[in-house]
Amino acid sequence: MGESGEPLTIIDSHIHFFSYRFFEEYARWRGEGLPAHDPDGLLKQLGWEAPPKDPVALGRRWVEELDRNGVAKAVLLTSIMDDEDSVAAAVRAFPDRFIGYIRVDPTHRDAAAKVRRAVRELGLHGVKLFPSMERFHAHDERVYPLYEEAQALGVPILLHYGILQSAVRNALGLPSRADMRFANPSDLQPAARDFPKVNFIIPHFGAGYFREALMVCYHCPNVYLDTSGSNAWMKSAGHPLTLQEVFRLALEAVGADRLIFGTDSTHFPRGFRRDILDVQRAALRALTVPQADVQHIMATNIAGLLDQR
Repeated sequence: MGESGEPLTIIDSHIHFFSYRFFEEYARWRGEGLPAHDPDGLLKQLGWEAPPKDPVALGRRWVEELDRNGVAKAVLLTSIMDDEDSVAAAVRAFPDRFIGYIRVDPTHRDAAAKVRRAVRELGLHGVKLFPSMERFHAHDERVYPLYEEAQALGVPILLHYGILQSAVRNALGLPSRADMRFANPSDLQPAARDFPKVNFIIPHFGAGYFREALMVCYHCPNVYLDTSGSNAWMKSAGHPLTLQEVFRLALEAVGADRLIFGTDSTHFPRGFRRDILDVQRAALRALTVPQADVQHIMATNIAGLLDQR
């Protein structure tokens, strides 16, 4: 319930869909300490629950998690390249509970075509990009055809900036493969300026580039911040920073209409990150944020972005 006693609608805008195919692809990389071509060996090494091979069954497991935690809908992010069909299968099976995003490398010539197929044929509603993993600048002209496609389709684009903590690599004690030269969200400003009709989302409050993320939002009204994750980046801020303070500054600089709730939930048996939901709601209560603004953060804003097709 909200502070006024009215039911609070919650949409989690940031859940990673770790399908069985995700682990198959990960195991093929033969990275440091990874059991080659053995997804079950990888899962055993991680100590995680093996997802069902049928993505619909995994989707059903997530529906149970959403029900248990009072969450109306969730955005499922394709978590590895070329796994959008797994996400699409879950979305088709539970269209009232899931919205799907495709992950692509926007520097590839077929990126726009992949996005077009994902939206028009598979029923997905957004795009996820990793600048520091695919090593591209957001204002690189090679990426502009993808923005043009997203603009034509009316779908948002989420770009991960800042510190990148892979759930798998962290669990295995492996170093990040991210290239921090592409991790600053200020890199997005020229592209957001050039494509004012495309809605861009920076997750995790910029994940260590909080000030820069706020500056981009100040310059570009089509840039949103998502609140997902543990926000452990606060430890590297260089000065004491709490989640309550992060929300206060974001609300002052960006406003409640451009903040989007998410958890960054990933795998089982942990499942839905209820702790993330609880700590964020506690921070908003401590700031006495009006109920209408809380509802915008928790559901209305992301619903609006996804309703522009």
